[in-house]
Amino acid sequence: MKLSKEQQQSAVDKLSTPWGRATLRCDGYLVTLDVRRISKASMSYRVFVYVNGTMNSAWCYEKNAAPEAKFLRKSVRPNVSPVKRKEVEKALGKRRMAKDPYWSGSMTLYLPDFANGKAAISHLCKVCESVELLDDDAAREALAAIAAPAGAAEADATAGAALEA
Repeated sequence: MKLSKEQQQSAVDKLSTPWGRATLRCDGYLVTLDVRRISKASMSYRVFVYVNGTMNSAWCYEKNAAPEAKFLRKSVRPNVSPVKRKEVEKALGKRRMAKDPYWSGSMTLYLPDFANGKAAISHLCKVCESVELLDDDAAREALAAIAAPAGAAEADATAGAALEA
C-alpha cells in the first residue's frame, strides 16, 4: 500500500520543523526520518534516515549491496574532477585515459541524508512497494520491539516468577 497525498503531506509537515520526526514502515523495515542539524557551526538542517533504529556505514558503499541501501540517497561521483581529468588527459592521451578505469570511472555512494522532507518521502514512495505512515505511539512500540532481544520478554517473565516464589 502506498501513501496517499494527504499522508505524504502530513509526513512532509512533520519534517519541515527542526528536530521533526516521521516513522514509516517500508517493505517490512521500520524507517525513521529525523531532522538534524548537520554541524554545530551552521544552522542548516538535513533529514537523516535510520533503518530499524540504526544507521550502518556499511550500507553506504555499492560493493556491499545491502538491502537497506535502497532507503538511502544515491550519489554517483566521478573519481577525478573534470579539471584534473583534462590535465592528465593532456599528459597521457585520450586512449590511455579511456583504458584506465580510475580516470574514466566513478564511484557510487548511498548517503543517509536528504535536503528536505519532501525529497525523502518521494524517494521512499518511489523505491518501496509498500509504505505506511506510523503514529508516534505505534512507532515507539515498533522501535521497542526491535531494540529488545527476542528472548528478553520470556527471560524477564521467568525471572519475575522466580523472584515471587
